[in-house]
Amino acid sequence: MKAKKLVALTMCLPLLLAGCTEERRLPSTDDEVTRRDAALVAVVQCLVDHGEVPSAHLEHQPWLRDKKVQPGAELVTWRSDHEETVYAGKTLQVWEDEATAGWPGWRCPL
Repeated sequence: MKAKKLVALTMCLPLLLAGCTEERRLPSTDDEVTRRDAALVAVVQCLVDHGEVPSAHLEHQPWLRDKKVQPGAELVTWRSDHEETVYAGKTLQVWEDEATAGWPGWRCPL
């Protein structure tokens, strides 16, 4: 009886080890954040380039240099303050969600 158990264990051991060593990669949270950050910059740049953001919303913004949107914490703060603001028919949140879903292939539709 011991011999049968030993044979069964010997046959199953490679399968068990293969299951334990198999890598299963979950989508990285960092990848999602990076994608969303890049999409936000692209969206805001699109809206700025096409004059869809009122100048009052852009005054004294450290993330806007020479009409070029710069990524960073200040931009994320501005986005949080304006996420429900409608620009070109959609809220900033919807713009960002659509761009993130299509990233990196998203292009400004304006």
